[in-house]
Amino acid sequence: MRYKADLGTIHANRNLPLLDRFDLKILAILQQKGDIGPVEMSQAVHLSASQCSRRMQQLRKAGYIRGVHAALDAGRLGVGISAYILLTMNSHGIAAAEAFRARVLELDEVLECQKLTGEADMILKVATRDLASFNHLLTRQILGSPEVATARSSIILEDVKSTTALPLGFAGAVNPADGT
Repeated sequence: MRYKADLGTIHANRNLPLLDRFDLKILAILQQKGDIGPVEMSQAVHLSASQCSRRMQQLRKAGYIRGVHAALDAGRLGVGISAYILLTMNSHGIAAAEAFRARVLELDEVLECQKLTGEADMILKVATRDLASFNHLLTRQILGSPEVATARSSIILEDVKSTTALPLGFAGAVNPADGT
């Protein structure tokens, strides 16, 4: 896919600034190395350091960059069990959803929580020290919640692929005449 930035381009979300190939390259690099500075970035994208710095600030201001995080080694920090938990809820009302949301936000072991379509209502990704702490989290904290009807869990045996990097092929400028 090619990205163009000229008068004939549009963006899929008209409320966001248009991304050109330099912006996309900056975002791709930041996903791999979030602590890169403007000088090193300028060498990678072939723009001046001041242009890179300005573009990075604009991308932050526009909300494309929500934060920069360190990737920590779970094993070295004592995390022995990672798992997914599929939940069905007792109620789909707003009050129950808000109560469960508040409960999940208080649980440090819950890394992710998403609402789903299909048989399950929610999925959690959790990390605990060991099987005993996982069992406590599941039975006391999650199944002990009045909003939860059932839970099915699967312990992760191996991370085959784990990334936070988003595909950037969907972003950027689109030429309305030819779709490129």
